[in-house]
Amino acid sequence: MAGSGAEEYKPLFDDIYFSRIGFIFISFVVISSGYISEILSCQMRYVLETNSYFRHFVGVLLFFVFIMMEGGWSFNKVEDDKFSNNWASGNVIHTGIMAFFLYIIFLISSKSKFIYNVLFFALMLIIYLINTQRSYLLVRDSISEETNKYLLILENGMGVVGLGVLIVGFIDYFIYQSRSHHTDFSLEKFILGAHDCTKMKKLHH
Repeated sequence: MAGSGAEEYKPLFDDIYFSRIGFIFISFVVISSGYISEILSCQMRYVLETNSYFRHFVGVLLFFVFIMMEGGWSFNKVEDDKFSNNWASGNVIHTGIMAFFLYIIFLISSKSKFIYNVLFFALMLIIYLINTQRSYLLVRDSISEETNKYLLILENGMGVVGLGVLIVGFIDYFIYQSRSHHTDFSLEKFILGAHDCTKMKKLHH
């Protein structure tokens, strides 16, 4: 009876996407560190500091490279499972598209206040950890179908909450920035531009 109940449950999100959330954290750590920019040439550093489009291109490329290191991703799971892929044989077209959308999610998550930012990343981290442990136990037959079903429900529920936090945080920050910079506010600068951290500048003076 428990087994049939587990089979009837159709998750809102495919669990494969939960395992891919980890790449947001990898990129977050790399981007947050910022130390790697110190070894680049002066001209390259100048372009990175002054050209927002180039910075975002590098951001998408960062996601792409990390995903390809895992073997690349594909929209067609059946085709993807036919052979074991590596960095030299993955689907670069599908990987590129997924890397772009993952970066968009990362970019939107950066356009929010601290509490929304922390809450979103905390939810994504918890989902990733639960899904990874569930998958580990599932392939070893160390978890019942009923427990697997409830964990999938939990993951999907947290995914919906995370999506809500992402949207609400983005809207809240948009309103905050438009009111704070109403004379020189632009949507393009808000989405693609760097944050003008006035309070942090005052702390350093």
